[in-house]
Amino acid sequence: MSDGDLAALVRSYLDDDEVMLLPDDPDRECRVNKWCYGVPDAAIDVPAVVAALHLVHRELGRRWASPGTFYAWYDEQAGQLRCSLTSAPADRLPFAAPYRSTTDATEVVALVAADPNPGFVPWSELATVDSATASLTVELPPFPVWVAPLS
Repeated sequence: MSDGDLAALVRSYLDDDEVMLLPDDPDRECRVNKWCYGVPDAAIDVPAVVAALHLVHRELGRRWASPGTFYAWYDEQAGQLRCSLTSAPADRLPFAAPYRSTTDATEVVALVAADPNPGFVPWSELATVDSATASLTVELPPFPVWVAPLS
């Protein structure tokens, strides 16, 4: 995969005719609008991917006059850059985990580029958990999500 492939994949979001704002059906809106991009083995051209995200945002803003949010995040467990469109505002994105909004797409794309093993956790980073003392809930720090309101 070449350096520009991830940027090209992000731009291809605009080719999907099924992407739409569905404020009355947020579950369907989430299903049809979420795209996942595998991380290439080659180095990632961070500025090109950031530019692609901004291009998609601008074009989506031209398509819909209604309020909405285009957003992107790095799913560390899956090793994927993910993008979606929602009619919800940036502070009500459909995440079950805590997230932190950012207006700097480079912050998210830099995470993708910095991951040496996308979608893979090395044995050295795993720890043994004693079931007698393990907590059933784990507090994870909020992950960054690039948000770009359409209007």
